[in-house]
Amino acid sequence: MKELFEQKSPLYVFSTQRYINEFYREFEDGFLPQVMGAGEFFSTIVFVPFLKAVPKNIRKVFLLSAIAQAENLTSMLVFEKSFLAYLESSSFLFNFFDEMTSFLIDIKQIPLKDTYGDYEDHLQVLFGIYEKYTQKLKEYGFYDALVGNNYEILNKYFENNSCVEFYLDGFLSTQEKQILTKVSEVVPVFLHIKTDQYNLSHFDFLNIAFEPDYEYKINLGNSEIISKKSIANQNEIQVFGFSSRLSQTALVFARVNEWLSSGIDPQKVAIITPSEDFAKYLKLLDKHNNLNLAMGKNIAEYPYIQTLKNKLKSIKETPLQEKEHPLYWLVQITNEVLESNSDKGILINFHDELITSYEKIKNIFDEFSYCEILELYLSDFMNFRIDDASGGKIKVMGVLESRGLSFEAVVIVDFNDQFVPSYKDSDMFLNTTIRKSLQIPTVKDRQDLQKHYYLQIFKNTHKVDIVFTNTESNPYSKMLDELDLSEKIINGDEKYTIFPINEEKIYKKEEIVLKIPSDFVFSASKLNTFFSCKRRFYYAYIEKLTPPKDSSGEISSIIHQALNLQYSAFIGKVLDVQTIKNNFQKYIDQFQVDSKINKLKIEMAAFELQNFWKIEQKRSFEGCMVLGCEQEFRTNIAGFNFLGRIDRIDELDGVIYLIDYKYKSKLKVNSKKETQYPDFQLAVYDYGARSLGYDGKIKGYIYDLKKGELLEEESFEKNKQKLLEELKIFHEEINFETTEEKKTCRYCPYEDICCV
Repeated sequence: MKELFEQKSPLYVFSTQRYINEFYREFEDGFLPQVMGAGEFFSTIVFVPFLKAVPKNIRKVFLLSAIAQAENLTSMLVFEKSFLAYLESSSFLFNFFDEMTSFLIDIKQIPLKDTYGDYEDHLQVLFGIYEKYTQKLKEYGFYDALVGNNYEILNKYFENNSCVEFYLDGFLSTQEKQILTKVSEVVPVFLHIKTDQYNLSHFDFLNIAFEPDYEYKINLGNSEIISKKSIANQNEIQVFGFSSRLSQTALVFARVNEWLSSGIDPQKVAIITPSEDFAKYLKLLDKHNNLNLAMGKNIAEYPYIQTLKNKLKSIKETPLQEKEHPLYWLVQITNEVLESNSDKGILINFHDELITSYEKIKNIFDEFSYCEILELYLSDFMNFRIDDASGGKIKVMGVLESRGLSFEAVVIVDFNDQFVPSYKDSDMFLNTTIRKSLQIPTVKDRQDLQKHYYLQIFKNTHKVDIVFTNTESNPYSKMLDELDLSEKIINGDEKYTIFPINEEKIYKKEEIVLKIPSDFVFSASKLNTFFSCKRRFYYAYIEKLTPPKDSSGEISSIIHQALNLQYSAFIGKVLDVQTIKNNFQKYIDQFQVDSKINKLKIEMAAFELQNFWKIEQKRSFEGCMVLGCEQEFRTNIAGFNFLGRIDRIDELDGVIYLIDYKYKSKLKVNSKKETQYPDFQLAVYDYGARSLGYDGKIKGYIYDLKKGELLEEESFEKNKQKLLEELKIFHEEINFETTEEKKTCRYCPYEDICCV
């Protein structure tokens, strides 16, 4: 018995807890081997002398403090000056800082490698925030991510281990590679890798010519291949397209019923959800409680959270005048609410964990308001998850939870382009060129990693059902084409339905026929909408159904607004383009938006105007004069009232230029080539300009802001005549039918109403 306990054994490391559980199920009797998750492994075997690892929620507090101290700089970046915006920004910044640290990148190095200097100023701001953040860590005796060689390996931890068997299911950061290399100097480290067409380049650091579709065991110490086994691919894959996300559940529950009635082990089947929000459909229709949500219950739904949110709203409207320390006030108010709550037994441990961590850094809350500390508490509380103990036998999980697992059968829902591959764009500052030069994963690398996870599910499962929403506006994932699976697509609506069909119902398209009201006021955009899709025109301008805001349109509008303000100061004057450009940039820098991402998009849009300014400088030298900006007009064309606004009116060499700004990636301008319905924007501008008193030679131009090109509309005169002809249709009753051009529906906000 003594010899048994003294015998050394391997330490197994897996990517997920589910992978660990499956590994343990292989051992029916005897002692279980030592097993750890990858995250636990890296945090356990290293330490920084005289410092403690900072808890996740505490690092957020330190970062908030650092951002607040750098507040005079944040107008350059992506933060709004509110505590809630700072909370939202913290995850964005941690993604960036963690990636830089884990790949041993000094932020100061980045501008040197950024040949365009795109974000050098922004990176300087980030560096300033990071310095203040690390100072806070040192002040309270914490360390965050491991930096350089400031850590030590706990060599004694491996005294009873013969080796480390590390099952690798993703990227290894530079830091993780270094740690594993140091561990391999203490005990042998064996990497277990499954290769396919999507992940071969992820292991270049091993200097091995890997082949796809093999399972390798590699000695990390000398890159020796210990074993190499071909991965069998004898699975059955079916692909189904449905008309909506909700319709996909018909196949899901059909499979669940089959699995349960066949007696298959529930541990060997699963529903895979690329997007967590698909769970709402499953919850809605799981009337027999057969499903168990691996992602857990949403803690935001608990009355305790709702009560505190109402309290927060009340304090914001009527601030408290108490002088009690914010942390003591938080403890008092949360304890009071918790005591009277029926879910106290479920939530108390989460509450105690947060309060205990806050008490370790009590002094940092001295300057917090009651609103701020309660907002922080709620934000931290929402990160907890409660296991779905009341759920059924069939697991519902995300793709990350499925890593390394083998199944008899799975259904993967939402296999659409917007979800597969899914990745978080954790840092918009570093483009692909910079990332390659820094040797950190690119967007394509992260997409390929996601595809690798799905391909491993296919290979590790006997029977796979792939399900997606089959509409033109929401295409299936390109991965189906890459794996030659798109030819196998079956119409799911014909085979599976949520509700029983008793009789065939003939679909009859809605017919809307009426005459335009006599007092209707047209505009160029309304007219273009009509000729693009009459039904969309009806919903938007007759029924006046307001669509949700389009953020890309908002950014274009902000650029238009900024140009109008700066050029208006030079109407009738000699253009000073450099002054206009400087004032334009100041306006953009100071513009307040509702999210950090939109702020960054606006800054990127402003940066793209470099060629525009060059053209403007050239036109200024040629004697261009601005006559008007955002000039509103009311006019009558062929008996119909029109209202519009001309972006800009210039005069050069005796010619009046009617200019329409466009900020689009793929801009099409009317040419001399005949089209059924051209864009009537500039034709309407001409009538409007003449109603304002402009006459003589007038031409229409589109200003492509992205490319910096001033494009003359060649069919300008023809379109004015065409406009008069087409307006005749509005004297009669109109059939507001849906368009035959289905690509028009792709981004239409009324698509669901039309049922196209």
